[in-house]
Amino acid sequence: MRLVLDAGVSIASLCPREPGHHAARARLRRIAAREDVAIVPALFVTEVAGALARLGFAAPSIETLLAALPSAPVTTIRPKRALAVARCAIATKLRGADAIYVWPGAREGRPLCTLDRQIIARGPAACRVVAP
Repeated sequence: MRLVLDAGVSIASLCPREPGHHAARARLRRIAAREDVAIVPALFVTEVAGALARLGFAAPSIETLLAALPSAPVTTIRPKRALAVARCAIATKLRGADAIYVWPGAREGRPLCTLDRQIIARGPAACRVVAP
């Protein structure tokens, strides 16, 4: 499956107490095995790193975990794309960072893989949303 990967799925895959941990790990394994193809926005690595730091992971551990995540093509947001992402945020009533994940799904016709409840509720206005 070709999909957009939300940072929350990677975070959940690394944290056994997170809801959806086992499903998230399974999805990351499929991406690592190239059974699924994922793209991520440029914000992805920063979001994962910040979340892990807030969860109490030490900086060296975060660096190691980030290096272990399956690599994925990165979508950048240039000025014209920023306006399109803003329109996506308006249409879906999502926070800006969430719209950054929904927009590539809408633009490329790919589903967005997420555990985020707001994206699950509002994202389908722009793209297909799937669970890990």
